Amino acid sequence: MCGRFCCSLCPSDLKNKLTNNGLDVNHDEWVDQDKYRPRYNVAPRTFVPVVRQNDDKNQLVLQTMKWGLIPFFSKTMPDMQPINARDDSLLEGSPMYNKAKNDKRCIVVADGFYEWKKLGNGKKAPYYTKRKDGQLMLFAGLYDISHPQDWDQDILYSTTIVTTGPSSFFSFLHDRMPVILEQDEARQWLDPTLPWSPSLAKLMKPYQGELDCYQVTDKVGPVSNESSDFIIPVDSLKGSISSFFGKPSSSPVSSSTKSSPDQSAKLSSQQPQNQQQQKTTIQTNKRKAQDENMEKDINKKIKSTSTQHKKQDKKKHITNFFNKK
Repeated sequence: MCGRFCCSLCPSDLKNKLTNNGLDVNHDEWVDQDKYRPRYNVAPRTFVPVVRQNDDKNQLVLQTMKWGLIPFFSKTMPDMQPINARDDSLLEGSPMYNKAKNDKRCIVVADGFYEWKKLGNGKKAPYYTKRKDGQLMLFAGLYDISHPQDWDQDILYSTTIVTTGPSSFFSFLHDRMPVILEQDEARQWLDPTLPWSPSLAKLMKPYQGELDCYQVTDKVGPVSNESSDFIIPVDSLKGSISSFFGKPSSSPVSSSTKSSPDQSAKLSSQQPQNQQQQKTTIQTNKRKAQDENMEKDINKKIKSTSTQHKKQDKKKHITNFFNKK
């Protein structure tokens, strides 16, 4: 699935990068741009940047849409607002997506996305995934237009991200991932002349390009939190135990160096072992410090005792001298 992502670029940089990615959006038009906020922690039901065909179907435009699909037939805001649309739901047919997949396909734009890995102790660790080449992630999406009576405006544009099964690289982390499109695939997905067809369905596949994936701080968890630290490997953050001792507990996983899911699982399984090594190192350093302090105390006492003995011997010598006199 995809339940949290990063889109931190300012409007002008986002437009330029989209053009560099082969999506020639109209730079003079961004529908509802005032609702867009660059964020490192984009959460469901907030507003996100989307690329779609304009109403005349002759130009790509950017529009800010609510993340969580509100279907056109909704009279009021529904409790269920799907942030993800499973590929099998589109293939099998669903009233929620049947109309949108024909004429309301879009691209949701991101720098990268977060996913939480389940750990053996029942806890979860957040990981950040991005393209290795630094390009934008172009998520296949659907959008819809609705008129809920309890919405504060007459019209509401909302979107959802299409997900599929994981690639061999990503399977160590989760059993679902967003559909990430390359330039040509994105243009095909956005083509208004193409109704839903097997050729479009084939685009809903695991991403096979090179990705970087690494553990990040768990502070990304609360949706109200916001920081550029969220996309930095957890071991590189200032003040972390591993950076203090200069021994990183884990390295970013890259699909260019990863040959199999077993290898990823192995890298992941090494983390508890590395964490144990960190604890051992800390304990060893503490013991060394304690031993050094103890040794200093002993030497101080020995020196003090020796000084006292010398003083007593000197005093005794002087007393004997005068007694003889």
